[in-house]
Amino acid sequence: MDFTEVLQTRRSIRKYLETPIKDEVIKRILHAAQLSPTWAHKQGQRVIVVRDPAVCNQLKDTIGQKWTETVPNFLVVCIEPEQSGIAPNKMEYYPVDAAIVMQSMILAATNEGLGTCWIGWFDEPEVRRVLSIPESYRVIGITPLGYPASQPQPKERKKIEDICFDNAFGNRFPV
Repeated sequence: MDFTEVLQTRRSIRKYLETPIKDEVIKRILHAAQLSPTWAHKQGQRVIVVRDPAVCNQLKDTIGQKWTETVPNFLVVCIEPEQSGIAPNKMEYYPVDAAIVMQSMILAATNEGLGTCWIGWFDEPEVRRVLSIPESYRVIGITPLGYPASQPQPKERKKIEDICFDNAFGNRFPV
């Protein structure tokens, strides 16, 4: 797929098939994480591929959402805040670094014909316990990874001129 098609095709998938994913496909998705930009190229992100059914079930319990029942695998992105930077305005960049990695993997998964759904609502201490993540790391996001059982219809998007401005907030971008 070309990049625009990947963006147009990506959906939040909440029902998955039991079809196994080949290791080389997972490696290509992880390569997208590896190539993602981070603050000062510190590369503090860590990705846990959860494929063991017992561990997947424990992770589903920490998420606590019924729709995860059919999820065959998960990708979990975590980062140690000290492995990122702090901008002059005091904004910590570790969530940005990890979010970029997450988005790269989600788009790479879409390109491979796989479904994902960014999950940000979970019991972080429990996720750390289940996956043996050190206390110094923050869990930023979790996504299921699997072949979609169905493809939801695209949702309507706001117009470019409603979300983008020209030179200053409020100046409509000419479209």
